[in-house]
Amino acid sequence: MKKIICILFVGLFLIGCSNTKQTSKEEKEVKWEESARFVRETIVTDDGQKDDIVFRIGDNGKLGFGEYGPFIPGESQKYMWHFWGDEKTLTKPFKVIGISKETGEKITVFQIQAQNLAPNNGADHHLPSSMMLPSGGLWRLEAYFGDKLFGNVVVNVRNK
Repeated sequence: MKKIICILFVGLFLIGCSNTKQTSKEEKEVKWEESARFVRETIVTDDGQKDDIVFRIGDNGKLGFGEYGPFIPGESQKYMWHFWGDEKTLTKPFKVIGISKETGEKITVFQIQAQNLAPNNGADHHLPSSMMLPSGGLWRLEAYFGDKLFGNVVVNVRNK
């Protein structure tokens, strides 16, 4: 009887492990889809000129950034990061690692040392940044607080 229980336990354990591996493969595929975004049209000049405000949403709903312009290869642009989470995590040093889907190139896109919590627009914390990606195509921007991955955003860098 003990052997049967042990065999059932080991079998269930192995089935659980195999399902975890399938989830990991699915997550990797999803991470290379361009992240969702909100677009809102606003008036930006006194004479009524309109422009779009774009907010890119991260994979876990705990981060995103406002775009002040699209990603264009080799050109630096301003982006305002927003985060939702606990103060202990959000005040650690922050860095963004960019990974190119096409080439596998990995670069540090932005980093800043520990800072005070700065709530903004409903987010628990926000950080201004200037980011530049060197080539076109899909890039995964992995956001880290300290050494821990907080989430990522996938962007499509388009040529002019």
